[in-house]
Amino acid sequence: MRVLLIAEKYPPVVGGGETHLHQLAEGLVAQGNDVVVLTEAVDPGLDSAGYRRGAVEVREIAGLVAACTRLDCKDAVEHLHQELTTTDADVVHVFNYVPALLVSWLRTTVRQPLVVSLFETFVPGGRVFDLWGDWDLERALQRGLVANLRPDLHLCGSRAYEKWAREAGFTEPASVVEFGTDLAAFTAETAHRDAWRGARGLTDEFLFLIPARPVPRKRIEDAIAALAEIAGAHPRARLVLTSPTGRTQASYAAWLSEEAERRGVSDRLRWEDGLSWRDMPALYAGTDAVVLPSSHEGWGIALTEGMASRRPVITTDVEAHQEVVTDEETGLLYPAGDTAALAQQMRRVLSDDLSGLVERAHREAHRRFSAEAVVDGHIAAYRSLVAR
Repeated sequence: MRVLLIAEKYPPVVGGGETHLHQLAEGLVAQGNDVVVLTEAVDPGLDSAGYRRGAVEVREIAGLVAACTRLDCKDAVEHLHQELTTTDADVVHVFNYVPALLVSWLRTTVRQPLVVSLFETFVPGGRVFDLWGDWDLERALQRGLVANLRPDLHLCGSRAYEKWAREAGFTEPASVVEFGTDLAAFTAETAHRDAWRGARGLTDEFLFLIPARPVPRKRIEDAIAALAEIAGAHPRARLVLTSPTGRTQASYAAWLSEEAERRGVSDRLRWEDGLSWRDMPALYAGTDAVVLPSSHEGWGIALTEGMASRRPVITTDVEAHQEVVTDEETGLLYPAGDTAALAQQMRRVLSDDLSGLVERAHREAHRRFSAEAVVDGHIAAYRSLVAR
């Protein structure tokens, strides 16, 4: 089977959606399919060998990043039209709102079954795909997309994404194939931990990892406030914050540093800058627990990575996280925005024996969240369309 995937970003950019796309593409190839990814490098300085690594054919759509960040899309539409009118793919699969919007303008050129996955996190009344911060405008574009795209299938990474697609007005068939990850890459091996910590001069500090790009809906300030609350009783506690390549909102990151200074815990924050998708397994191995304090999420692949790494996970009780974590069984949930409750869960991780919870989470990750399961689910969906 020949599959054409269309997405704004492809690794080494770090992020849940990018990780998913990479593992899907490589997994499809490993099972004998031909895969082309249409995308654009977000940073010309990125290692081109790393960017092209693997058996997937990556083709540049010049202007796609500008289209997705500013809707400056003349070049992207031209190049996308060329690809869509010449492809011999059996299936076309487009990811996220702006690429889907561009495809909707060119819908008459797509002769193959069309699959769409809309993985942007939806914030009712506030955000559809976050170009303008204008709800009415983005909602109007969303309604136009619903009317024009007419996909043959929605492939949703969670029930939350399926719910949001229905809420937007899409009526086409939908299938949920839960996000997974390369479980073998995430381990709790002491050697990996020692190497990561040794390179940073760390010894017995207890490190809470926040594997989230610095943008406001991740609510990283809640973790800083919780750290300040527990700091006196737990002098070894630290936060590790991530600043991924091409994924950081600089003004928000600067405000977080100011907030830590104001609360007297700036010396307990460690920023890991310039991360790529290859850096994440070592980051989990080197830290002790995972905190994801987001106010809104569509899934939270970082939670599955933490579970696979045998790290206790603490996260908000938003609908998508509840699909991944069972409270008190495979992780610890708390009400979004409740910093006192977050501080209490962090105290528990520091003082209680959570080994049973961690092992249950590890088993659950391997039962549900493998990259192989993701690939198998997509192949089954693609074949059902091609066989019509």
